[in-house]
Amino acid sequence: MRERFFTKLIRGTLPLLVWAAHFAGSYVLVAGQCSPAGFAPGSPHRLPLALMTIVALAICAALAWRGRRTLGGGDEGTALLDWAAALTALLAFAGIAWTSVPLWFVDSCS
Repeated sequence: MRERFFTKLIRGTLPLLVWAAHFAGSYVLVAGQCSPAGFAPGSPHRLPLALMTIVALAICAALAWRGRRTLGGGDEGTALLDWAAALTALLAFAGIAWTSVPLWFVDSCS
């Protein structure tokens, strides 16, 4: 049986990549809306930000749900990768929720 390094690497870090994509995407979207030549001048619209946040939270929740046996007290055969995948999903969920808080208070582009 051949181990696939990049498959395991992605499995352990996918929630953190989702968090990073959400963080970058949120600020790019707000910057695009607030620039003078932006695609939606005026104050930033919250609906795209809310949809992006909901999708990112759903992905992290699904990844945490996938690792629920590990978080519930895995047995001796539980590998470090299983723990890393489950705990990074919870960390990324909390991170996405925390970094989306300022987006709800954006009133204007100043």
